[in-house]
Amino acid sequence: MTNAITTTHHPAVQWLTGEFLPTIGGSLNEAERQLGLSEKVLRGLIRGSYEGNAARQLAKLDEQRKRITAQASAAMAGNTQYIPTEIMQRVWNACDCAKAARLINMVVGVSQIGKTTAARAYRERYPETTILVELLPKPTMSGILRELATALRLPGSACRSLAATQRAVRSALSPRHLIIVDEAHLALDRQQGADALDIVRRLHDLTGCGVVLLVTDLDGSKFTNSPHAGQLDQLKRRGLSELLPDTPTANDVALIWQAFQLPAPTPDIQRTVHALARKNCFGTLLAIVRLAVAEARLNGAAVDLQHFSAALCRMGRGLA
Repeated sequence: MTNAITTTHHPAVQWLTGEFLPTIGGSLNEAERQLGLSEKVLRGLIRGSYEGNAARQLAKLDEQRKRITAQASAAMAGNTQYIPTEIMQRVWNACDCAKAARLINMVVGVSQIGKTTAARAYRERYPETTILVELLPKPTMSGILRELATALRLPGSACRSLAATQRAVRSALSPRHLIIVDEAHLALDRQQGADALDIVRRLHDLTGCGVVLLVTDLDGSKFTNSPHAGQLDQLKRRGLSELLPDTPTANDVALIWQAFQLPAPTPDIQRTVHALARKNCFGTLLAIVRLAVAEARLNGAAVDLQHFSAALCRMGRGLA
């Protein structure tokens, strides 16, 4: 009897509903095409109502889960634009938590620590359900609503006024969506900025979508010290705060080195690399490594420590 198997709690089904379907807009038809299991079978496994040989279908689904997960891991490992650092994983965990528990989470970290890169990678992983808004200086309510409307691909005819845009965005959002607001600290010093974040809070309250605010700050005090702290406190009460480390971890520095396939560093170069990471986080280090790789490719050679040292000198930083 297939009733003896609780399919809804099987790891493969949880992966299907929690990870795979959100990346394809929740379409079971598209899932059938990619996974090779019929829409009817998939729906039955999700609902726990499949009447055939559930164990066999679960095994097929699990095989597809392993294949797709392995492909994603391999692609990420070879992607020097989005290197899966510990910092990135912490930002992703905050995003997953906000979406699953319908929270407004805040991720706080210094400049160049990797918040924006992690957010862009998350959107690339879940393009159908992740809305990334990268605030510009002096943000406004109308500006953030336009950003949301664009990301949701709403027609211009539905957004002819501020009120109409707000209604259209509200109708398009659902609990499966996650809004990531990057550079949220830019909204803290002006009433218009506080109102812009408040509209995101209201959309969260009305639709159940998750929200993550990325804040460039040392300790989160910008929210507390803002002249609009009372209004902004409504955001902080709706979720958790993740305080990122001030500098990349040693493991993250090693991951960057490995991602660009650089040979093992000498002690001098290793000290220089860690000094760069401590002073400038990922920004300068990645710029130097990318310059070294570009120079090597222009010369038709594999990147080596000489290329790194030359790039380091060209950017005005001699070896220690």
